[in-house]
This record gives sequence, structure tokens and C-alpha cells, in this order.
Amino acid sequence: MEQLAVLGAGYVGLVTAACLAELGHRVTCIEVDGRRLMALKAGQLPIYERGLPELIWGNAQRGRLFFSDDFGEIADADAIFVAVPTPSGENGEADISFVRQAVYSLIPHAKRGVLLIIKSTVPVGTADRISQLPPVLKAGIEVVSNPEFLRQGTAVRDFLQPERVVIGAESAQAVERVARIYASLEASIVSVDRRSAELAKYTANALLATRISFINEISHIATAVNADIDDVARIVGMDRRIGPAFLRSGLGWGGSCFPKDVLALTSAAARYGCHTPILRAVYEINELQREHAAQLLIDALHGIDDPIVAVLGVAFKPNTDDVRGSPALTIAERLLGNGVTVRIHDPFALVNASDVLARIDCRPDPYSALEGADALLLATEWEEYETLDWTLVRETMRGKTVVDGRNVLNGGHLTELGFRYRSFGRPEHKLNGNGTHHNINGSIPGVAGEGVE
Repeated sequence: MEQLAVLGAGYVGLVTAACLAELGHRVTCIEVDGRRLMALKAGQLPIYERGLPELIWGNAQRGRLFFSDDFGEIADADAIFVAVPTPSGENGEADISFVRQAVYSLIPHAKRGVLLIIKSTVPVGTADRISQLPPVLKAGIEVVSNPEFLRQGTAVRDFLQPERVVIGAESAQAVERVARIYASLEASIVSVDRRSAELAKYTANALLATRISFINEISHIATAVNADIDDVARIVGMDRRIGPAFLRSGLGWGGSCFPKDVLALTSAAARYGCHTPILRAVYEINELQREHAAQLLIDALHGIDDPIVAVLGVAFKPNTDDVRGSPALTIAERLLGNGVTVRIHDPFALVNASDVLARIDCRPDPYSALEGADALLLATEWEEYETLDWTLVRETMRGKTVVDGRNVLNGGHLTELGFRYRSFGRPEHKLNGNGTHHNINGSIPGVAGEGVE
């Protein structure tokens, strides 16, 4: 058992602290936000993440997980994980001020020779620069880059069943020490230098974002030529050089990581004089996809007095309450600006959504949101929306437009019920009869966004 500390109780910090405790270590999680710390000590998690409550409270009861705002409690830690936010700053560059603040706060309390493990997503060279800070050198602290590859909604499973553990370090001894922390996991240990580890994290997110933007661009071509984007993606995904993941058309990616990391990588490249037209296009295409969805709704509402749109799902992806980068909220804001009343429903994200966009009308169940609505936007593919009684929905709504922002509904069935069904890259001639498209649990994988921050 190792004595460990985790700085930050956000998505990455909470999952990291809970899972490290589950591996048998004694973990102290430091959180300086008084309200968040008070909630944690009272048994209230600030985020929704499947499986996380059980890990946190189970390990707290076993005496392996503690929460505090006192940096003095990290004095015995053998390794300290930094898991604080790195939001977008000016020109999209990553703001690492929270990382710097965390480092300077821990130095007076850390024992000599402690490992400082950077979990936060930081620009290339950050770990190198931190390692050269005079207080860090004086304290004999070795800095390691250990990027996370977690997905919201499955973050606990991703931590405990990882595809790889990346350790960016400048000494074999540091690699061995970090590897011991993860020794009970069945995962490949990838040992590289710190800069390669940092760049790998950005590259993974940028490549996944690229696939989503790419298939969305192809969906517009599919619409123009009357082809089926689902069939196209299925065929292309069967090529083992490509694979099927992240080839589902829809509203595009959201969340905190993809937009932030694409912008940060673009900004960092510019500082080094590198031209990145692909990354810039990736971001632009994603933004245009939301504009396209908003315009579909606005066109459908033409000539209607006091129009109402019901938005089902505002979390940026299922199984999370995170609305950062939510396509639904971007579209809702555009609709509000055009005089449209927007009602929303989401199983877990209503409070967070109302904090971001106060003018939306939050409803406790989907049917309440749909009552008298002129159009419906499915923005998050929560499973409960698949099982809606669509006959009742048709009777409840005033209008009959359905915009399937995730290409997961049975367009043929909805068309038979009298809806005007709109999706992305699906041809009209395939929406007759029973329809041929994948449902919400279909075989074309891909999500609205990945990663945690």
C-alpha cells in the first residue's frame, strides 16, 4: 500500500482518488473549494458518474480515502497526483495557472523525494518546466507526466480496466515507482519521455474529434447525393485499418476536453510556427453542425406564432450530468435568440443546464417538455428516450417535426406516425415502411464527446 495524495476533486481527481483507493492505497484528496469539500464530507457527490459513489463511500468507510483542504495532510505522501482543471485561456491556449498554484501550495508540505504526477492535461513541456522550478529542485521532487484517458460515463471502468498506462518520466526509477502504484491493474505500461506523454494525450483527443467532424462532413455529402450515412459508416468501419468507433453522424462532439484540447493543440502549434489547417477545420465543422441543426428547427417553425421547441437531453453525452460544451445548449441559445420558447428535459443535467442558460424551461419528465411543442430535438441519446411512447408524443405535441440529433431513432416508424423526421445524412427514401436504420443501441459506435476534466 502506498500513501498517496490527489489535488483536486473534479472529474479526474475524484475518479483518480476513488480508484487508487480501490487498488488498496491510502489516498488523501485535497479540495480547496469549501462548498465542494463540505458536500463531499456530507456524502454528496458534485458530479454524476456511474459506479463512483460506491467506490468513494466504500473506501471512505474502509479508511482508505479521505477528503481535506489541509495541505499538511499530504506530508507522508509517497506520490502526489495533480488533477486540477486546465481551461481554455486567451486564443484557446491551455490555462495552467491552477497547476502552478497547486504545485506551489504542495511544495512546503511534501516530503523530500516525493513523486509529483501530473494527471491534468497540460501543454507539451509543462512537466519539464515544473521540474526546473527552484523550489521543486530544492525539494528533490521528481515530476512525471501520467495523462488520463478516461471517458465520462465510463470513467471508473476506464481507470480500473485501462487499455494502457502512460508514464512520462526522465528516470527508470520514477517509471518503476509509478508502475508499482498501478501494479494490480492488468494493463500495458508505456514508458516514454514527459513531452511525448503530454503530446499523446492531446493527439488522442484531437484524432477522435477529427473522426467525428469528418463523418459529419461526409453526412452532408450523403444528404446531397441521397446516400445513407449509416451504411457508409458501417462499410468504412469494417476496414480494420479504420475501425467503426467515432463514425456516427449527429450534432458533433461536446464536453470539456475535445473543444478545449483541439484549441490548445492548435494554439501550441502556432507558438512553434506550425500550421494546422486540419485541426482548425475539425473545430469549425463541429461548430457548423450545431448551426445546421438549429437552422433545421428554425425553418420548421416558420410562420408559427409563439413557437415551442422541446429539447430532450442537454448533457453533452449520456450517463453524465456534465453540460460543458453541450451542443443542446448552444442550439437552445440560438433558438432563444430567434424568439423560440425552449423546454428541456434531461435525467441528470437539468440543474447544471439552468445554471448555464437561465432562460430555458426545465421540465421534470419528457412528456411535460413535449406538451404543445411544435418541434422536438433529440440531443442526447439517453436510453429512456428510445422507449418513449411515440404515439402519445404525437398526440401531445402541437407540431410534428422531430430532429434526431444523434441518428438513433427509428425514422421509418416516426414517419409512419405522421412525424416530419429529420436526421443527418439519412435519405428520405429509406424512412418509409419499417426503416432500416440503427436504433439507440445500434452497431455504429461513437459518442458526443470523450474525456474528463
